Amino acid sequence: MMDTLFYIYGIVVLAASLLFFLITITNIIWLEHTLTSDRKKSGPSVAVLIPARNEAQRIKPCLDSLLRQDYAPYQIYVIDDNSTDETWNILKEYMLRYPRKLKAFKAEPLPVGWYGKPHALQELSHHVEEDYLLCTDADTTHKPDSIGKAVAAAKKYEADLVTGYVHHLMPSFAEASVEPSIYILTMFGLPLYLIPFTRSRALSHAIGQFMCFKREFFEKIGGYEEVRHQATEDVKMARVVKKYGGKIAFIDLKDTVECRMYSNYHESIQGIAKNAFDYLGKNFIFLLLGTFAVPLIFFIPVLTWILPLPWLSTAHSFLKASTIIAFYTWLLETIDRRLPWYIPFIYPLILVNTLSALWRGFSLMNREGGIEWKGRKVK
Repeated sequence: MMDTLFYIYGIVVLAASLLFFLITITNIIWLEHTLTSDRKKSGPSVAVLIPARNEAQRIKPCLDSLLRQDYAPYQIYVIDDNSTDETWNILKEYMLRYPRKLKAFKAEPLPVGWYGKPHALQELSHHVEEDYLLCTDADTTHKPDSIGKAVAAAKKYEADLVTGYVHHLMPSFAEASVEPSIYILTMFGLPLYLIPFTRSRALSHAIGQFMCFKREFFEKIGGYEEVRHQATEDVKMARVVKKYGGKIAFIDLKDTVECRMYSNYHESIQGIAKNAFDYLGKNFIFLLLGTFAVPLIFFIPVLTWILPLPWLSTAHSFLKASTIIAFYTWLLETIDRRLPWYIPFIYPLILVNTLSALWRGFSLMNREGGIEWKGRKVK
């Protein structure tokens, strides 16, 4: 009886690995296809919106890159979200140097019921009149065709929201052992190529580092009002777009935008804890199921290459094959996203860190009432 159960277990794990491999391949094909979009040099006006809280170390490269855009017409709007460092002084300096291209504002104190980033973007949106709103982060740097690609993709896919994966920089092993978890969703469960062609909110996704809205549609849905109290406001915003019948184009931006999200292991874990646990809806049952499923699908198969595990003899061949498939899945993702070369060899560690971050998020929510992020508590 047990031999039969282990045999079935092996088949299930192998089937899951093959499914993840297939989803990854099809997503890579889709993303490569989106790279073929033309870049426009001119067209409808674009407002670039940048929320900045304590970004004195990062804001200059971001602004410098956006000031070198080869698209016209566009305007840059930045809001200092109650920073305690030199962010505002830097913004004032840039306003003096580029008075026709850049406008900066100081945010009002954060209202009750709002998180910082959605509130900052909502405030900025009240100052613009352009046809498109490109929301981006202060820790990004843009190639000269960044805006042109966004507008071209919006036209090509007739999209109300253009978003996608930027090139995420992970120069240290500490960052690389955590941050590739941001790709787990689209490797293991979400076909990106279906996002523009279905109204299902479940088939939606967005990356806050690059979200380009049609202004008319943005105003129709009330801007960030419905996601004012969401840590993963980008993903939730994509669902709001679908809710109101909007169309999303999820494209590849690795040749267009770069971002180093975190600078060390603690920041990486804290950031993933804030976002990933919220993405699960802060649902303990989902967290528990994931904690049991990940070892069964990924960790035990790896152990069959290291330990004899005679009690799994009927499943050995399936589990070993699933490990090979998992390795090549991560290898393809590594090549496509230009991740550090060693990622396929440490994917079990990435999954361990992801689970650790999720449990940290759960613990901090229950023990301290939220997760500390940039001097504010995210509940």
